[in-house]
Amino acid sequence: MTSRRFFAVVWRTNALLILVTAVLACAVLTYAAWQIYRETTRTRQATGVMNVAEEQIDRSKVELGRFDAIAGTSVLRAPLQLQQEYGFSSGSKEATSVQNYLFYDSSDGTSRWLVPGSKGLFLSARELPEREYAKPAKPVVVVVYELVEADTSGDGKLTASDAKTIALSDPVGSRFTRVLTGVEDVNGTTLTSSGRLLVLYTASSALKAAEIEGESHRIVRDAALQTIARRKQVE
Repeated sequence: MTSRRFFAVVWRTNALLILVTAVLACAVLTYAAWQIYRETTRTRQATGVMNVAEEQIDRSKVELGRFDAIAGTSVLRAPLQLQQEYGFSSGSKEATSVQNYLFYDSSDGTSRWLVPGSKGLFLSARELPEREYAKPAKPVVVVVYELVEADTSGDGKLTASDAKTIALSDPVGSRFTRVLTGVEDVNGTTLTSSGRLLVLYTASSALKAAEIEGESHRIVRDAALQTIARRKQVE
């Protein structure tokens, strides 16, 4: 009699353990399935991409970003952001890109667009001299822009993979000037001791250096740098 009761308790305990295990397994499988579903259907974020297909442009949403002060001036600058969403079999992707910049002068209440009617993609806007951490900001001398204005890769989008244009403007957004075109990569920008802008860039697979006058935005020197000679492999 005692042995029967013992085996009955063991049987009930095993049944309870099996039930709990099955419930936990179902919970884990349900959670995993939910995570997979959410991952495949969620909207992915991308920056620096502009779809140039007409049907995507028609569905674009444009909004103005936050205004930031430009050191040494009474001017604030805000990006004009273009938001596009397009679907894939695995979900959808939302791309945000900068299409223009709006400048506002708090001293007289005037405003201006950097490039009126611009349809290009601005990859960056770099103020020079750059701000140094924990030091008072120096007045901005020039703003260097990296932008894409044509789909040179033929993929229906404006991205950093397309040929780039380097342009300059005054800190307040005036005198916008395109100075370099057909740029593959920007390797560095800085101000020289003489006040010129030095741009190191790659074009036609060659590393080049361009010096530009800050006042006139005129290129005074643009030449390829010495390449590093490769040693022949010893057989």
